[in-house]
Amino acid sequence: MALVLTNGTYYIATNEHGGIIKTLKMEDAQQFYNVNVAMKKIRKAPGKCKGYYVFDTDGDDKPSTGKKTKRKKYSEQERKMIYIRDDGRCALCGRKITLSEMTIDHIVPLDKNGEDSINNLQSACLACNRFKANIRPDDFMDRITTIFIYQMGKKYGGKISWKIAYKALENII
Repeated sequence: MALVLTNGTYYIATNEHGGIIKTLKMEDAQQFYNVNVAMKKIRKAPGKCKGYYVFDTDGDDKPSTGKKTKRKKYSEQERKMIYIRDDGRCALCGRKITLSEMTIDHIVPLDKNGEDSINNLQSACLACNRFKANIRPDDFMDRITTIFIYQMGKKYGGKISWKIAYKALENII
């Protein structure tokens, strides 16, 4: 998933000094990982970004306006049901959480055509829920994997044990 800013003709890109430029080529556009970050760009430079909106380059979503989707309010009984089903753990990191710490995460985000039903909900700690934001499960897994590989390479890149582990991971991923 890649989000870009467009007005339907031009795309927003960033030059080497961090300034905003406009381009006709989508490949040159600045890519954002979630709608909130893209909308910050628009709010930061309203004059240069007037008439621009967030667009998902996957092509299977309608362009997002950045407005939040109205969410259903879940009862205490529904929250407990989700909590028990997920064994009192964050479905993203596996950490044990209390019912009061639990946030509800939409597995497939509402703005990615996910349903606002119990089957599309999971328990999440606040940090994971914020990190996942409105990312689809496969895209989220790709991001986590990329971060893990990069950070481990930074920390242990020169060690033979990391090189062996990396080769093994390459075959799995």
